Amino acid sequence: MPVASPRRPSFRAAALLLAVGLSATLTACSSSDASTGGGSGDVDQAGVTAAAAAVKAASVDPTFTLDAPAFAMSGIKGKKIFNIPNSSAIPYIQAVDDESATIAEKYGATWVEYTNQGTPTEHSAGIDQAISQGADLIVLAQGINADLLTPALQRAKTAGIPVIVTHTQQTGTTFSATSAPLIAAQVTAPFNEAAALIANWSIADSGGSVDAVIITSQEVPPSNGMVEAMQATLKENCPSCTSKVVNVPTTDWATKISSEVQTALQSDPEVNYVLPIYDSMSIYAQQGITAAGKTGQVQMASFNGTPDLLKLIQDGDVMAMDVGENISWLAYSTLDQAGRVLTGAPIVEDGDEGTPLKVFTDDNVAETGTPPAAGTGYGDAYVAGYEALWGRP
Repeated sequence: MPVASPRRPSFRAAALLLAVGLSATLTACSSSDASTGGGSGDVDQAGVTAAAAAVKAASVDPTFTLDAPAFAMSGIKGKKIFNIPNSSAIPYIQAVDDESATIAEKYGATWVEYTNQGTPTEHSAGIDQAISQGADLIVLAQGINADLLTPALQRAKTAGIPVIVTHTQQTGTTFSATSAPLIAAQVTAPFNEAAALIANWSIADSGGSVDAVIITSQEVPPSNGMVEAMQATLKENCPSCTSKVVNVPTTDWATKISSEVQTALQSDPEVNYVLPIYDSMSIYAQQGITAAGKTGQVQMASFNGTPDLLKLIQDGDVMAMDVGENISWLAYSTLDQAGRVLTGAPIVEDGDEGTPLKVFTDDNVAETGTPPAAGTGYGDAYVAGYEALWGRP
């Protein structure tokens, strides 16, 4: 845990600052190579204002918007749901799966969690294990690339076990022609919108002077789109801001993120933001910031809303902002599609369950509880919304 530093200026105050930006254009890379280019160095005040407005609009409790046919969730009683997460080592994924298991069991289903460390070989073996156990449904959760599992998915289809994919595809997109016929339904997520909010917050917080290190995992399906969305937002609202991208696969987060961040900060003393695209990366990124002697000088913003990471905002260390997804809401959305497939009810065809985003900073993180808790800080509109569609257990 980093040494506590003085509280940074509030978002609202920082959003009003007009500072001279750093000259550069945005260039994506798959290592820790710095981006290059030249900008005017002039702050785009209109861009800063637009960025602050976008963040403010996303800082309130979301509403329940799903418009889908009702069905009897009680029909999943006695069914076995076999869940294969991207990696059991990621706290955020564990939290979503724990909530999903609670809801499934409340309606009488059995939730089987397949523990793994995040490799396609393990994911394929998990599908085979689900087949051998006679599962009624397989869930591929939080970022598994279905294209890498085609043979195993075909075996599941042959065995008559439907597969759904959750929290993996950007809303509005679908699967490749290879994997699409093997997947019964999906739950999408607004990954790119979250990434844009991260970029907009850094613009507003700095007053238009961002030199960022973006941390990604390119093998996770939504990652490349998120990086592109961050860079496009920086280009639109802060043309003189600069960024560079560091790629660390999920299996290497615990061993490589810290050293990559430390190296990036030491090689470029002007860096003032580290932006991991998934907030569980931040656990290791903060270690790199501390090792580089940059606590209090470099701020961190990310996406997911993992309770332990929201607590870092409360603690006043390097974590300054998190674009939260309601973990409980995500679990409800998973069970909604799962229940539809298991009972033969109409699925949400495009996978858009309307799972929302909410920005948390010093100004409102107390709404998540002390310490933060899953499902707290977003209101409870989703509970009544889903129960109206499902019937009470």
